[in-house]
Amino acid sequence: MFAAVLIASAAVPAYAAEKVRIATDATFPPFESVDASGKVVGYDIELMDAVCKAAKLDCDIFNAAWDGMIPGLIDGKYDALISQLTVTDKRRKVIAFSEIYEHPVFRFVAKKGANIEITPEGLKGKMIAVQTGTPMDAYVTSHFPDATIKRYDGGSAPYLELAAGRADLHISYQAQIIHSFLKSDDGKGFELVGPQLTGKDAKEFGEGVAIAISKKNPELLAKVNEGLAAIKADGTLKALDAKYFGE
Repeated sequence: MFAAVLIASAAVPAYAAEKVRIATDATFPPFESVDASGKVVGYDIELMDAVCKAAKLDCDIFNAAWDGMIPGLIDGKYDALISQLTVTDKRRKVIAFSEIYEHPVFRFVAKKGANIEITPEGLKGKMIAVQTGTPMDAYVTSHFPDATIKRYDGGSAPYLELAAGRADLHISYQAQIIHSFLKSDDGKGFELVGPQLTGKDAKEFGEGVAIAISKKNPELLAKVNEGLAAIKADGTLKALDAKYFGE
């Protein structure tokens, strides 16, 4: 009997008994941010909590620096990442992804009445603020070579530059621009400009948004996908969309 217990114990994956360490860059409201009490909150946080509950995982979600998140996952510092991470071929080479749970639309935002044409000629000499190392950074770098690109570590910093007049444009997720900036006092003098963009328009925008998992942990990937499937099936994901975006 004792041997049987040992065998059963050995068969239980380590992640089932230990906390799953999940990092997020909490500078991207309403998807992830830190509230007045210091708690990490937002759409992705509630989604990840629901996934963990459905998959019976004991998860610890915490704030981390954006530029160290993917290296930290590869090195084993984190077990998973949730931070509106878009799935791209480049990222697939080094990390694994869950099933996609969102297909974002990307837009530029600029001062009302600026009449900026979103073309290589129209953005020549314009200052574009972006978060470094993001699909938005890759897109403007590739498509607007004559623009000046200012890169920032956090997702909220480009808005400060835009509001202060130190940047002409910013590009991000349309939902994020609307709900974290245009609806705020700082964003009242600004508007969405240019076309709606997706991964179908430019490869830099990827396939969609997913949870990142280490390639060394296929068992955790399977559990996360199990949790995602459950919250899609029971309406939790749809309810989160409605709560945050009215969809």
